[in-house]
Amino acid sequence: MIDDKQDYLESTKRAFFIERTGVVLRWLLIISCSIIQFISPIVPFTIYYIALPFAVIYNLSIHIAVKKKTRHILIITLISSILDILFSLVLIYAGGGKDIYLWYILLLISHAARFGFKGVIISGTLFSVLYTYSIYARAIPISSQDLTLRGLFIILIAVISGYLAREEHLEFDNILIRQKDMLEEQNRRKALRSMLQRYLSYNIVDELIQHPEEMQPGGSLKKVTVIFSDIKGFTTLLSQKEPEEVINRLNIYLEEMSNVIFQYGGMVDKFVGDAVIGIFGAIKKTDKDTENAVRCAFAMQKRLKELQVHWEEEENNISFHTRIALDTGSVIIGNIGSPKRMDFTAIGDTVNTASRLQSVADTDTVVISDSTYGEVKEIISTEDMGFIQLKGKPDPVHVFKILELSGEKEIN
Repeated sequence: MIDDKQDYLESTKRAFFIERTGVVLRWLLIISCSIIQFISPIVPFTIYYIALPFAVIYNLSIHIAVKKKTRHILIITLISSILDILFSLVLIYAGGGKDIYLWYILLLISHAARFGFKGVIISGTLFSVLYTYSIYARAIPISSQDLTLRGLFIILIAVISGYLAREEHLEFDNILIRQKDMLEEQNRRKALRSMLQRYLSYNIVDELIQHPEEMQPGGSLKKVTVIFSDIKGFTTLLSQKEPEEVINRLNIYLEEMSNVIFQYGGMVDKFVGDAVIGIFGAIKKTDKDTENAVRCAFAMQKRLKELQVHWEEEENNISFHTRIALDTGSVIIGNIGSPKRMDFTAIGDTVNTASRLQSVADTDTVVISDSTYGEVKEIISTEDMGFIQLKGKPDPVHVFKILELSGEKEIN
């Protein structure tokens, strides 16, 4: 349906171009032929006085239709081409002169644009036959050699103009195809950028746009580190404060936390109510994904502390306290959903474990699983919280509370 509409629009543009050109050519012919008629008559003046008003009204009508950009331009093009041919036949028979064929050369050019290569050759051949018949029917004195040369000349002009029109049309189509491909590529990149910028920082998005092969379509298994940050007592806060004010504050908080995740090279997987889920290693895998995730968790707590200082100065005094948990493991990353609703997200036990872990964390602390601890233990000091049975997990999980990170201190 879209291609049909595009073809119709292109045909309409081409028809307007042809008719605009045709209008100009006809005005030139009307003026030049009128001048020649009074210097050296081409046709009997009786025919001239009949043909002149018809030609002026006919061309003026098309001129107005083209200027108003009528929706019926394709029909007008068809009608005008038929009338041009009929008008030519009248002049052939009524002209009474052997040189009447000369003006038809201009008409052949417009026919080449209208009817293409085959059409203009047929038109030129038909004109040659009718021209020859008219010469003999009117008993106009001319040698067979001259008549043959005139016929061949007309057909040759038809072939040349038809060939040029065909080449122009092919080149025009190639340009359209290239423009269409460029537009589709731009739209694809725009859609991809729009999607990725919801999850990733601009620098990672730019890199993925340049190297889209790094992002597998559908889904792929990857080892990642998941951050799950949740606001403690958010539901209670909603019931105690004005909901509009709480949601406005939440939007600020979510934006700031997203910026921190982006800053450390992570991906914002999704927001689940007041919870933020970040993933490190989802697309661009590095050796420091887990370390960056841990440093990001501390940076999120630090940024929240800065926001709290600012919020405490305001009258509504709405402040948040979070619990953050991290787990490292394999997840399925990719475009998941239905054709009507797709989401680039992660699915797997690692995401669920991080979610369960945050529920056992103290306020304003960061806890990690044993799998995460094994990758960053050289850069952290921790408090061993032992094995904790998490909801939905068949076996207890070894949990650590991060007390200090190299270059950072615990945030309380």
